[in-house]
Parts: sequence; structure tokens; C-alpha cells
Amino acid sequence: MWRLQAKWLGQGNGHSLSRRLHQNKVGLDQAVKIKPIVFFPPFVCFVLALFQAFGHGKEFFGELSKVQDVLLSLLGNVFTWGTFLLLISCVVAYFSPLGKVRIGGEGAKPILDKWRWFAVALCTTVAVGVLFWGTAEPLFHYYQPSAWLKEESEQNKILFSLSSLFLHWSLTPYAIYTVPALVFALMYYNAKKPFSLTAPLSPLFGDRLNGRAGELIDSICLFSLVAGMSASLGTGVLTLSGGIRELMHTSSSVWLLGGILIAIVGAFVFAAVSGVTRGIRLLSEVNASVFVVLALLVFCVGPTGFILKNGFQSFVSYFTELPSRSVYSGVNGVVDPWAKSWTLFYWCNWLAWAPVTALFLGRISYGYTVREVIITNLILPSIFAIVWMAIFGGWALETDLKSSGEIFQIIQSQGAEAALYALIGKLGIASWLKIICIVLVLVTAFLAYVTSAEANTSAMAAMSTKGISPENPEAPTSIKILWGICIGLTSGVMVAGQGIEGIKTLSVLGGVPSLFLILLVLGSLLKLIFQTKKTLS
Repeated sequence: MWRLQAKWLGQGNGHSLSRRLHQNKVGLDQAVKIKPIVFFPPFVCFVLALFQAFGHGKEFFGELSKVQDVLLSLLGNVFTWGTFLLLISCVVAYFSPLGKVRIGGEGAKPILDKWRWFAVALCTTVAVGVLFWGTAEPLFHYYQPSAWLKEESEQNKILFSLSSLFLHWSLTPYAIYTVPALVFALMYYNAKKPFSLTAPLSPLFGDRLNGRAGELIDSICLFSLVAGMSASLGTGVLTLSGGIRELMHTSSSVWLLGGILIAIVGAFVFAAVSGVTRGIRLLSEVNASVFVVLALLVFCVGPTGFILKNGFQSFVSYFTELPSRSVYSGVNGVVDPWAKSWTLFYWCNWLAWAPVTALFLGRISYGYTVREVIITNLILPSIFAIVWMAIFGGWALETDLKSSGEIFQIIQSQGAEAALYALIGKLGIASWLKIICIVLVLVTAFLAYVTSAEANTSAMAAMSTKGISPENPEAPTSIKILWGICIGLTSGVMVAGQGIEGIKTLSVLGGVPSLFLILLVLGSLLKLIFQTKKTLS
């Protein structure tokens, strides 16, 4: 029976890891070798799927859509209740004695200072979605609301649209990341467990998953993350293509999408190869700064009064209805098409990223307490997301309503990627400032995905190889490159074949396997909470 040892949570190697992280030579450590059971199954699956998509595209995409519908219909309540329980567990952990435990032991010194830690954690998780969906999503909710909304007055639809943005982008999504990141950090640094997704499961299963079973779990999670990252990459490609079309006054083409895809993949693979403490830290600081500049610009020159009034009212609505909205997936046992298209899609997308992202977030939490981990990975990113969505969602709604639905018509005719650039075109500023805004959006979208993909590519490569440890944290360059190519090709095929629906299909396929793993990790966290209470009482 696995038992929590006090020394695991109270002691540890107290000196800083920063020097060891910098001294590591990427790909040159002879002790690092590939794990065949972890690497080859997901890699081969995606290669075979790509061949199938090229050879029988229409039939292949049709079957994938059927699988997606069946999974969401069967597992809708599991997704909604499971993700809500993750949020509740974070609150319990924060106020429990476990909250005082320091990752790595009492003498552990942080790898990153608090600002850089927050910047890296934020930019690793938000990716490009806040730009793509922040302006397009509220318009879909306004014109195509859920059965949840009983009275469809204009004001009710505005509040529903913004509160839905808060639901999909703040507390619950970040709880999905925080729980596995927290448990992994405790097990990896304090309990000295291997760098593996089985580490967060050790409170429940002990060391029984350290062999083939554990490698199989890692393999399944790699499959999930490749699907999730491919979906997010597709979003990034569409966002960038919309901006380039606006700047160059050109139409979309396979060559444009392909060129953007190659540029993004090349950038995040190069950044991953350069090492975590150099590439990610620099990109995150730049990206976080650009996020702030964009938000301030829109807030100041956009409909400030509308944003403040409706943003506040929507937050109150979101917070008071959080429990009931969190577990809503339909009425009388029938899945609401709105919930399937939006809430369940988002939970799948966040879950697909969560297991492997947790390895990275847990790794950079060294030296901080459990409460600080929850604040930095859950509370602060949620505040950022709510403010961002209030600004950009409010801007989109106000502009669309004043123009008699013009922005939503553009979305329907040109795609969701055109929404943000159409809104910039309606800002009351000089033309040259509009061009600067578009360039800022392009830079932010590019950096946002590169930052998140870089961190996860490093984690994926580390999972695929043996010999990874706090002293030797980087995987071989060749493995990072292979995963980058796999993600790029998968995203390209799905976006070219299905567009946004292809992105959603990838998210669902990635999220379902991760759901069950994260629920097991939730069990591990609860066990840590209650055993720590006994130990400290």
C-alpha cells in the first residue's frame, strides 16, 4: 500500500536547479534513449491516419465525425462533472495543510522568479485561442444561444455570451491544468518518482505502473497531446492567414496555409531545441507583454463603457451560476447541441493538452509552495482570461450590434478567423495604426502558439526517452523534431480537409483518453490532501 511519507513532502534537494538546467547539453547525453512503447504507437497511429486522410479523405473525415458525436453523447456528463470536481479539488487543496508544502523540499530555491514563472505558465496554456475565439465566439453565442437561455432579450444574450466565454476560458480550464501539474510536481521532486505521467498516479497505485503499464499510459497521453496541439496549431494557422489576407489584400490558398504552418512548426521546434530556460522564458516574457499592450489598446480606443458595464454584469452572472453552468450538458438526458459544440469541445481541448502540459508546469514549479502553484496556475491566469475576454468579447458584441450584425456576417462568409481583423478595421483610429494593430495581432498569434508548443514538444520528447531526470532534463533534438513534424502534418491535413470542424474533431479525439487519466490524478490529489492532514495534525 502506497503511503505518503512526510519526508517526501517536507524534504528534498534544496539547491537551485537553474545551473543544472543551463549546463545540460541538449541531445548529447548518452544515457538518454528512446522508449519504444511510448514513442512508436502514437507516432505510427498518426502516420497511418495521415496516409488514410490523403488516400480516402472524404470517407476518413466522415468516420471521424461519427466517432466524435458518439463519444460526446455518451460522455457528456462525465466531462462536465469531472471538470467541475477538478476545480473544487483545487479550492480544497489550497486551504488544506497540503497548501503549505514546498515543491522540492523546504530548502528548494525556485528556477524562475514569480513574474517569469507566471508569464511562462500563462503563455504555455493560453496559446492562440484567446485571439481566435475571443472575438468570434461571443457572436456565435449571441446569434445561436443554448437552450439554457430561457429569455432571449438582447441584454440577456449579451450576458450569456460573455459569461459563456468566462466559463470556457477561466477557472475550470485552468483547474484542468493545475491538478495534474501540482500532483506531478510533488511526486517528481518530493517523492523522487520518474519523469512520467505515471508519477501523479503513484499515490493510488504505488510503483505498480512503473513498467510496461506506465509506458502505455504515457503513449496514450502522447496521442492525446498530438491531437490537441494539432487542433491548436490549426487555430493559429487560420488566425495568421486571416491577418495576412487583410494586410496583403489576397485570398486564402493552400500555399498560404502551408507556408504559415511551416513557419510555426519550424519556430517552435527550433525554440524547443534551444532549451527550456532560454527559449520559453524569453518568448513568454515578450508574449505576455504584447498581450497586455493589445488589451490596453482595445480597452482605451474601443467601447470602454460597454466593456466595463457588461463585463462586470457577466462576471456576476458567471460566478453565481458557476456550479449549474459547469455541469450542464443538456436537458432530460439529451445532449444540447450548443453544449456539444462549445463546452464539451473546450473541455476535450483543454484535457488533451493537460497531462503532458502538467509535466512542464510541474517542472517549473520547483521551489514554490502548493498554494503558490495554485495561485500562479489557476487564479492569476483566470483573472487574465476574464479581463481579456471581457475586453475583446465586449468589443466584438458592441461593434456587431451597432453595425446590424455585419461582423457575424463576415464570420459566416469568410470564417471565424476574419472576425478580429474586421473589428480592427472598424476602430476609430488612423489607417497606419490599424496596420500596426494587425501586425501586433500576427506577432502575438505566432508567439502564443510557438511558446505553448515549444514547452509541450520538450515534454513530449522527454516522455519518449529514458534517462530524463532533474539533473538531465532535456531529450534528444531528433525526437523533438519528429514530434514537431508529426504535429504540423496532422494539423495541415485536418484544417485543409475540414477547417474549424477538423479542429474540433481533433480536440475530441485527444480529450477523451486524457479525461480518465486526469480523473485518476484527481483521486491522487484527494489522497494527498487527506493523508497530509493526518501527518500534520
